[in-house]
Amino acid sequence: MKEFRQCVIAGAGLLIVASLHAACSAPAPAEPSAPEIPFQPIATVREVMNSVIDPSIDEVWNSVQSVVDDKGLTDHAPVTDEQWAAVRRHALVVSEAANLLLMRDRPVAHPGEPSLAPGVELPPEEIRSLIDKNPDAWSSYVLQLQDSMKLALAAIEKKDTQALFDAGEQIDTTCENCHSVFWYPNAGGPVPTAAATAR
Repeated sequence: MKEFRQCVIAGAGLLIVASLHAACSAPAPAEPSAPEIPFQPIATVREVMNSVIDPSIDEVWNSVQSVVDDKGLTDHAPVTDEQWAAVRRHALVVSEAANLLLMRDRPVAHPGEPSLAPGVELPPEEIRSLIDKNPDAWSSYVLQLQDSMKLALAAIEKKDTQALFDAGEQIDTTCENCHSVFWYPNAGGPVPTAAATAR
């Protein structure tokens, strides 16, 4: 009888150990993933351009320039750490604002708003139609803008005024190519192929 009780106790112990082992080795229940928060565009493409990108890109372009006045030719460029930091802030604003242009559901302008340059720039609804017909080209130009801003940021990090000037020219070319395709296509402009959008 004593041996039977010992066997029962030993068996119960093994069951407890096996249960604990199974509990420890079982995978933890997966935590529910947080719901994806949808983007909520507030500004139009026109407003992003006029209120965010244009003011900051002007600061980048104008940071390195030569001015001719009654005193002759004067070169302007960042000198102090504070001046270089200010140019960098503006370059970062443009770089990140470009991501806003990639949001497909952002309207070009508010309903009923006219062209800002009738006869030259298309009405907003026609611009939207061109973007919708060729979204790969639109995305390609936006990504090219970001790539040209990377050159500007690299020049700023090195405090290289010539490289910053050269990057500014490439930024200007990228912007003009995009505008000539979507804003005033009658002027013509190169439309990138789908392969050009690959990163």
